[in-house]
Amino acid sequence: MNTSTIITILIIGIYFIILINKKDSKLGINLKRVFCPKCNLKQPFIRKPTSVRQALYGGSTCEKCKTEMDKYGVEIN
Repeated sequence: MNTSTIITILIIGIYFIILINKKDSKLGINLKRVFCPKCNLKQPFIRKPTSVRQALYGGSTCEKCKTEMDKYGVEIN
């Protein structure tokens, strides 16, 4: 395989991952800013994961109210 074929395959793969971008999917990529579902604080774009789940699938913990949310801004119980 030459370099252009590999790059094309990677671009197509990334495109399909972005298409999976649904709130039910852990594999999607969210490129939009999220807000805390409780206090409506804008979450930083560069995040610091506080758990293994956040590191693998995305998400954050609100600095103000300590609410844990997924990468789409949906609260996790």
